[in-house]
Amino acid sequence: MLAARSVFRPCWARFASTAASSSYKIVVIGGGAGGLAVSSTLSEKLGAGEVAVIEPATRHYQQPLFTFVGGGLKSFNDTHRPMADVISPKAEWINQAAAQVDPAANTVTLADGSTVAYDYLVVAAGIELNFAGVKGLEAAIGKNGVASNYSPQYVQNTYEFLQNVRQGNALFTMPATPVKCAGAPQKIAYLADELFRAKGIRNQVDVNYYTALGKIFAIDKYADAMNAVAKSRDISVNLFHDLVAVDGPAKQATFKILGSGPRAGESVTVPYEFLHVTPPMKPYDFIKRSALANAAGFVDVNQHTLQHSKFSNVYALGDCSSLPTSKTAAAAAAQSRVLKHNLLSQIKGSSVPALEYDGYTSCPLVTGKHKLVLAEFSGYTGTPQETFFFNQANEHAFSYWLTADVLPAVYWNSMLKGTWNGPSAIRKVANPTSAN
Repeated sequence: MLAARSVFRPCWARFASTAASSSYKIVVIGGGAGGLAVSSTLSEKLGAGEVAVIEPATRHYQQPLFTFVGGGLKSFNDTHRPMADVISPKAEWINQAAAQVDPAANTVTLADGSTVAYDYLVVAAGIELNFAGVKGLEAAIGKNGVASNYSPQYVQNTYEFLQNVRQGNALFTMPATPVKCAGAPQKIAYLADELFRAKGIRNQVDVNYYTALGKIFAIDKYADAMNAVAKSRDISVNLFHDLVAVDGPAKQATFKILGSGPRAGESVTVPYEFLHVTPPMKPYDFIKRSALANAAGFVDVNQHTLQHSKFSNVYALGDCSSLPTSKTAAAAAAQSRVLKHNLLSQIKGSSVPALEYDGYTSCPLVTGKHKLVLAEFSGYTGTPQETFFFNQANEHAFSYWLTADVLPAVYWNSMLKGTWNGPSAIRKVANPTSAN
């Protein structure tokens, strides 16, 4: 996608298992932010042994903190906890990967070939990083000045390599594919700029942001703000440039020019001293090849109810879903409330009207130490949905403090326990007239 649970788990706690029970009332695929927000509540409501979480990882990462780690503002140790400490003790943890889903048979096949049956399925599997999607990237990353805040394996390289820069080009990329936290590719560019200025070498380093998209940010209000920030920092913004190859030993990055301009289809090769890569991302194969997937490979759900378009006992949320909004932890929190209400109503046979998700998402755009643009909006309408009374498109120390210090505690202590559903209730008090 980490509740503050003691390392001493109660005697009735459920530990990881690789040999699953034959069936469960609800199976949740994924132990990220969305999967745990849902499974924690459902297991509390339905009781021990009714909910299973299929998750192969043994460590849970609070990924929104990776930008702060890459910028040297947080310790990597702040970002992770053992999976055993964050999955509800009333849920069964199946410590394997899902290999196949058969929604017609209501079964999930695991990596070892065993099968788990379900009455209801929640898919919260996230999205797969595809480093192989850029020629030469797998061989270059983690060395050759190439790093990525998107992977726990390489995030610590970011700050390490930035500190080694003395001159030349620092490049930051954004791919053409859907990605999680679409603001992160540019956030690290602002932090790098600040670091170079603090070291007195900014005049010797050119900071360049290359995005495959046609805008710096999808929502106009925040795009205007980020273009202004980039201009004020002398950061070059290159639109319609998609990273297609990296030559690590030569320290060269090659971009394909997209769009419909006169240079569309051309390639341009740029030397670099530092290269931060946002890798292309894709749906997991077990979803893409299943009957759950739409043409793009994401779980095909109703964008308001989060229920599958064909299989009524299947729901999905987060990065693996077809929901047409930005893929963020904030979005998953808001989605989890809708999904839990609608699924529990279905189980109970209730006639209570379904809740509807409105596309809310948030992208805290860190622009420096103690500075942040707090973008909140509906991905469905493109309309800002700001929680506070001030203009959140402006850089604020309050927004930075909220993101760097408050929200991590909310994440560990509330979201993963299923008790944080986003800021809609706060918005009614802090910005009742939607002034911004």
